[in-house]
Amino acid sequence: MNIETEKRICTIVFFVAIINFFAFIVGTIVLGGDAVNGKAEGGHYYVSNHGKLVEVSPAAFTYSRIHCYAVWTTHPLGIFCVWLLARREKQIPRKPKPPATA
Repeated sequence: MNIETEKRICTIVFFVAIINFFAFIVGTIVLGGDAVNGKAEGGHYYVSNHGKLVEVSPAAFTYSRIHCYAVWTTHPLGIFCVWLLARREKQIPRKPKPPATA
């Protein structure tokens, strides 16, 4: 894979990770917490935010849980892509700038 293709892929992954993270924040605010910190008991589903439980539908609970796991996946991938792009940037030879004329 050439460097330009790698840069495009990493840029896309990075922006998907950022968008996914902000979507998770909005979803957590709207629902009142996330399912990973919540619980399901006796047919009732709760999301949690700092220990405060809010009852939600089973679909909202499932969405929250899947979205949280997705953030746990895309966030490290985004960080890795930034690291990879920075590393590649150091490897690309730069053309010297012509001297400035007064």
